[in-house]
Amino acid sequence: MINRSRCGLLAAVLALSPAALLAQTVYKWVDADGKIHYSSVLPPEVAAARPHQRLTAEGLVAERVERVSSEDELAELEARKKVELEARKQRELEQQQDRLFLAAFPTEDDVRRAFGGRRDSLLTERRALTGLREQTRERFAELVAQAAQFERAGNPVPPYLSEQIDQQRSAIRSLNQRLAASDQRLEVLERELAEELERHRRLTRPVGAGS
Repeated sequence: MINRSRCGLLAAVLALSPAALLAQTVYKWVDADGKIHYSSVLPPEVAAARPHQRLTAEGLVAERVERVSSEDELAELEARKKVELEARKQRELEQQQDRLFLAAFPTEDDVRRAFGGRRDSLLTERRALTGLREQTRERFAELVAQAAQFERAGNPVPPYLSEQIDQQRSAIRSLNQRLAASDQRLEVLERELAEELERHRRLTRPVGAGS
């Protein structure tokens, strides 16, 4: 059985002169109602909005043209490509960083040693701050005791003594803040160590092994 649409095309082609057959371009498209059209002229709305084919005089497909995307669709497609490109670059960067990480820290012990130096430094700093705070507290207590002696004797506290008491109180407050900051850095360091150990285990886990 001869395809009806192909018969229509052949009839349209046979109606042309031999010279026209060589020069004529035939287009084929399907409209919104599903009806097939053949024409030597491609309407602009079809060229811009619907898939179509350019046929040879023998009815063979010379070119297939998909529907031309609108400006919004093209912009969306471009944005999606950009996002995908950035995501691919980020994956490649992370993979490179992971390779460098494993090269620098082949084992978990290597990771712990790298963090050990930083932890020791922070602990040394904290011990120094704690010792200095104790000394300052002792000096503050001595000054307060001296001020109390003046008051018990019914004498005003000398200005220089009040100033020294204020200085020691301010110093204690500053040292407390520095110690709190040191404790926070230690907590952050412990979290970073835990994350890097988990990263190492993830990267060295056999393929297919459970989490």
